[in-house]
Amino acid sequence: MTLDLSKVSSTYFEKLFVSKKGEQGSTRGKVLLVDKYTTPIISMCYTQSQLLQQDVILVEMIDQHRTSNVKHLDCVVYIKPTKESVSSLVRELKNAHYSKYEIYFNNSVSKSQLEQIAEADEHEVVMQVVELFQDYLIVNNHFYSIYLSGVENFVTDEASSLCSLLLSLKKCPIIKYENNSIDLKRLGSEVIYHINSNSQNNLFDDLNQNSASPPLLLLLDRKNDPITPLITPWTYQSMIHELIGINRNIVKVGTPEESLILSDASDVFFQEAMYLNYGDLTDKFQRYVEEYKKQTKSSSVENMKTQNLSELKKLLTKFPEFRKLSNNILKHLNLISELDRQVTVQNLWEVSELQQTIACNLENYSSIKTRMIELLDKPSISTENKVKLVLLYSAKFIGECKSNGDLSLFLHKLSDSSLSDPVITISQSKLIQNFNKIFNFSSSMTGDGNVNNIGRFFGGKKININLFSMSSNANNTTNNIYMQYVPKLNNIVGDIMSKTQSHSSTTFSTLIPDVVSQQYGKSIENLQDIIIYIKGGATYEECRLIHDLNASTDRFEIILGGDDVLNSKSWLNKLYDQVNDASLGSGSGISYATASDQTRDLL
Repeated sequence: MTLDLSKVSSTYFEKLFVSKKGEQGSTRGKVLLVDKYTTPIISMCYTQSQLLQQDVILVEMIDQHRTSNVKHLDCVVYIKPTKESVSSLVRELKNAHYSKYEIYFNNSVSKSQLEQIAEADEHEVVMQVVELFQDYLIVNNHFYSIYLSGVENFVTDEASSLCSLLLSLKKCPIIKYENNSIDLKRLGSEVIYHINSNSQNNLFDDLNQNSASPPLLLLLDRKNDPITPLITPWTYQSMIHELIGINRNIVKVGTPEESLILSDASDVFFQEAMYLNYGDLTDKFQRYVEEYKKQTKSSSVENMKTQNLSELKKLLTKFPEFRKLSNNILKHLNLISELDRQVTVQNLWEVSELQQTIACNLENYSSIKTRMIELLDKPSISTENKVKLVLLYSAKFIGECKSNGDLSLFLHKLSDSSLSDPVITISQSKLIQNFNKIFNFSSSMTGDGNVNNIGRFFGGKKININLFSMSSNANNTTNNIYMQYVPKLNNIVGDIMSKTQSHSSTTFSTLIPDVVSQQYGKSIENLQDIIIYIKGGATYEECRLIHDLNASTDRFEIILGGDDVLNSKSWLNKLYDQVNDASLGSGSGISYATASDQTRDLL
């Protein structure tokens, strides 16, 4: 199976809802029981129309109390095998409200849980119990997110969700993780423990049987690239999330009740435009509107009068499609209009240009400082955007900030109500003062004498690949100043694809599951499938980068995921929480692995 998550969702839809052979005549309605973990999985993968087409007439939470029996309906149960959800299922089976039950778990279920279900099935209404492996959210075809809210054993559940991803893709990988992160060491050891212990159940055996090389599970820590989420993006999907917000493919524009659904699976325009930069996006939307006008012109009342009955019949059958197209145009018009408004209100052309200048070293220190002061003196620039600029500046010029007192000057301006409205909060002030401490910016970088370690975060080399189309927007220069910055992920994946050892030999540790070692040996080369997981959250800009890398080669297939889909606001909130934590005084925010760390025994 290729690394196409849309194929996973369609395969599981067939298993969950489509009638099997011999059941085609059945028109009995179905009820779908879900829990808080599988509800977003269903809502992000399937539409209400798809469910109705398979006779699913009602969707309910499994922990809700039902008072009346509806024996004329069948029940499909799709839940995560947690203690709470299994307990709710047991209560339901003891007092069965439906005719029969098909039970599906989205991850591995334990023997004791199966015994509980068997004991509760006093009425013998359970037809089958099946393990499906989708303990994660599918955001795009090559972008996933792990939902970990409210879990008891965070690392164990995180590893279990990653293993469900591997099983759904039918991949048993070698594991590489950034070895300066104790969080990744724990996660990596937990994943390999899951794989090796499940070999007794044959879950991971023979998954790579038809592959000449094993896949790679690449574990990264967001703390090793705190810069990317702070940079203002200029591609469609990324801009929507940054300036409006996308929550499980839902965007709220206007009043809180107004919700728009964004899905590349059901929206052709969005599928084609989601990775376009702002200038190309507006051009494409204009062409989209012109095409709609052209199609609907033939359906005007005057044209209908001149058509014969057969032509008129063909035209009338297109009316629902015209209405769908019209609604889609209105949806994207609202989104693009709101993006345009936000760009203007927030002065993002000016803010973003300075961000790019700092991150990409396009001007010298004195010039950038002058421009920083100019922007900090403008009340029209939001406090949050000023904070992001100061964070980038402090990371880039750590030595100058110390010797020249730049941060004190900037904090003074951010605390002046005539310049910043509102003035910075205590959390924002703490973050600015401790940003370099959190991410260990002050440690020296081996080999180049750069005492502020900036290459580790901003990237130390130009990528000689044109990943971005040039914008036709008049505000963009011929060098596309607004999209100069390339996330660090590009260097990491580029090294793997080109077999360069500069990153992998010095910053990554490798774990090889027993079944992979038996099949391929200890020397692993010629990797083809790469599964990336960023602990701390991934961004839509990194998703776009992976999309472009996939499009540039047929030798590799890459998917990206994380435990959150970040924009700058959510990333800043994580950082505020970190600086407000009383444990900040211990030093660097990155946990470094030592021999005494408590992890799973890998032997």
